[in-house]
Amino acid sequence: MPVRWTAMLLALALPVGYSHAEQVRFVTEDFPPFTFAATTAPIDTPAGPFVDVIGAVCAQLRIDCPIQLLPWRRALALAEGGEVDGIFTVIRSPERERAFHLTRMLVTSRYGVYARSASRFVFHRPEDLAGRTVAVYGPSGTSFVLGQHLTKVADVELILESDNRRLMRMLQAGRFGEQGVAVVNQDVAWHLIEQERLADIHEAGELQAVSYAIGLSRAAVSEAEFKRFNQALESLIADGTVSRILRRYGLQPAF
Repeated sequence: MPVRWTAMLLALALPVGYSHAEQVRFVTEDFPPFTFAATTAPIDTPAGPFVDVIGAVCAQLRIDCPIQLLPWRRALALAEGGEVDGIFTVIRSPERERAFHLTRMLVTSRYGVYARSASRFVFHRPEDLAGRTVAVYGPSGTSFVLGQHLTKVADVELILESDNRRLMRMLQAGRFGEQGVAVVNQDVAWHLIEQERLADIHEAGELQAVSYAIGLSRAAVSEAEFKRFNQALESLIADGTVSRILRRYGLQPAF
């Protein structure tokens, strides 16, 4: 058992007030409104509902849980390799379940299809994307779900972009062509449309619902260690703490 988690389990058996310097390290990405860089001091530290939830869990366990904002590909590689202990936000998929112990789904959102307003495009079903250029942030949970929907759709050019902010700017600028659209998490898209003042983008339709969890690396964290973390999270769900955090950010709990 890793030393940091041994210390954590011992802490649970000691009187209230015991503390130690061990750390359980998390990584995440810039994925507003779920996680983002703080705009107040200290600048560029992670903020958002998932940061607050993990902070509450770690306070209950009396452990230090530093969180680092990284590009998603790097964050995912570190967590899959066990170089850090946890990652968020994570969808439930076979690939993610092989790499991570997953908490229950905490937030429900939706994937939307977005287009330039001048196109007047309306989305009803995946076949409506035939013959179009479809841009998506990836590799990511969004690109994984989109790929599933496109398996039987012919003549689609799929473009993976490095982040959602860049993706939405490129869509407004017409960089994906007259037939170009983007698939983006709905909460993320609304946040970026307002923040970036993207007036020439409209939501053409909804692809599907999606929920997000916290993942703890199977390469670094045992089943018993995950159970301890998850029990603390479940107690905060039961007493309403997690729901209050999510609703403070205007997000819908998944439970």
